[in-house]
Amino acid sequence: MKDGIIVVNHGTVNLEARQRTLDEFVLSIGDRFEEADIACAYTDSNVRKALRDITGERVQNVKAAMLSMKERGISHLTVVTTDIIEDESNMRMREEISSIASLFTEVKVSKPLISSLSDAEVTARAVYGAFKETVGEDILILVAEGAKNDGVEEMGAFEKAMKGFMKDSHVATLKGERRLYKVIKELKNAGMHSGRIVLVPLEFVAGEEIENELSREYAGLVARLEEDGYTVETLFKGLGEYDEFQRLFLRHIYSA
Repeated sequence: MKDGIIVVNHGTVNLEARQRTLDEFVLSIGDRFEEADIACAYTDSNVRKALRDITGERVQNVKAAMLSMKERGISHLTVVTTDIIEDESNMRMREEISSIASLFTEVKVSKPLISSLSDAEVTARAVYGAFKETVGEDILILVAEGAKNDGVEEMGAFEKAMKGFMKDSHVATLKGERRLYKVIKELKNAGMHSGRIVLVPLEFVAGEEIENELSREYAGLVARLEEDGYTVETLFKGLGEYDEFQRLFLRHIYSA
């Protein structure tokens, strides 16, 4: 039996951000699974092409990474997602994995960060540990990409759990039912017409030069909050840069 692990992410050409998140995550996995063959796969074809053009590096997509593992004699494979919730892209990844899973003796796929009510509770506890000193008694808004039907129950449970640790904490999304304007309306209705907001992206890799939709829209979210009278402190880095969240993603490997 030979084990392999593939870490799957949207991808980035920002090497510094990658070192702080994906590379650190791979090192942490390697510390725990010393005999495993570990690789990364990027789901965004534009990022993969940009990397080839800029650095010559060839990062594979999920299917190509799986086939490479097969060629190297891997029989038991674990695919580790860095997704926050089970959205459309996560489901596409699972379908792609299923299409060639029969090539291996066993293929396991880890769940996204928040996949159950118990995940919501432990992730809320991690949020408290990571941000309590920065937020203090002020307002915390975590923003995810989101979509109309993606993880509605899980994200609702996550927001409820967060309020148990930090009463003025909220979840907003770029899409779907929980957009930022609704959160702002709730704050106004609660009498919070101004004050300090700490804004945190719910992405494994995030930042001004990161190629996901949330990072592209982040400046607009900040501007919207400031236009509505709030002072915004931006913690513009991904969850993968915090030990508290890396540990949770590692936890999902064991339960895959």
